[in-house]
Amino acid sequence: MQPNSEVLKLSKQGKKLMKQRRFHDAENVFLEALELEPNNSYILVGLGDLYRISSKFGKAISHYSRLLHEDEGNVFALRGIGDCYRGLRQPDKSIAFWTRYLEINRGDVHVMVRLADAYKSMGDVDKSEELYLQSIAIQPEDRYALMGLGNLYYKSRDDDRALGYFEKLLSLDDRYVAVLTMVGNIYQRRSDYEHAEKYYRKAVELEPDNSYALYGLGNCQRGAGNLDEAIELWNKILAKEPHNQNILSRLGDAWFNKGDVDKAHNLYDQSLDIDFDAFALIGLARIYRNEGNFVEAEACCNRVLMEKPGFERAIEELSMVLIDKDRANK
Repeated sequence: MQPNSEVLKLSKQGKKLMKQRRFHDAENVFLEALELEPNNSYILVGLGDLYRISSKFGKAISHYSRLLHEDEGNVFALRGIGDCYRGLRQPDKSIAFWTRYLEINRGDVHVMVRLADAYKSMGDVDKSEELYLQSIAIQPEDRYALMGLGNLYYKSRDDDRALGYFEKLLSLDDRYVAVLTMVGNIYQRRSDYEHAEKYYRKAVELEPDNSYALYGLGNCQRGAGNLDEAIELWNKILAKEPHNQNILSRLGDAWFNKGDVDKAHNLYDQSLDIDFDAFALIGLARIYRNEGNFVEAEACCNRVLMEKPGFERAIEELSMVLIDKDRANK
């Protein structure tokens, strides 16, 4: 149904106001037009888009649904409702609408990627992968599809394929801090600290306070034997996250390796004051073992094994404690 001239005029005015983000004024104009033609598809879509953009997803869905009641194949309403449920973090409900949309409007990579994201969030890796690959086949440089595939393979530890998609994405735009950090993590897992450092440093240049990049860069420096720089980087995280147990125990290890046992002990204690920390306890066991306090060293290891039976690092340290204890008693 074509709108009459007054409704058409109001529709154009409402869209203009919406682009200017004058949402209240746009709403009034669209509602005025809706009174003139209650089932007008242009106005219902306009109101649905307005409420969706302003995150009033329930209102948006009600207007899109009114339109779908009259026109079940309206692609604007189908896509809009899918986006609303995405905003409400209900991907299971988005899927049905985006699927219907793609049956009518095949090849829309933007919606295909969103549908792939929805399947991924629900744990359906096969459908997610299939849609991402279809998207790449249509638009080889679609950044969201490249990101989606890279993430998918990164989480499944398929590092070679993850690197392929991440590095292609970074060749298009090297400002994705999360991607730079994940690529750094992949190289770090391979003990390729030189390549890992390059990506972490780029991430830190873009976001100097990014904890993940600082943490990874610190690990690279530790791997290269640069403990002072590792400590400096991890302290930046600790300044923002004083209860970060992982950083506390890492710093404890670094100071222990530098020979400052008192600092190491204090950091391990700080972590254990927060909660159980296997690595802090193993660190304390090393300190006690070196001091010849085998009772405390053994107790630390046993405490870890009570919480984490079979934990390899604790078993290794306990073995060292028992060997040193046996030597001391001979």
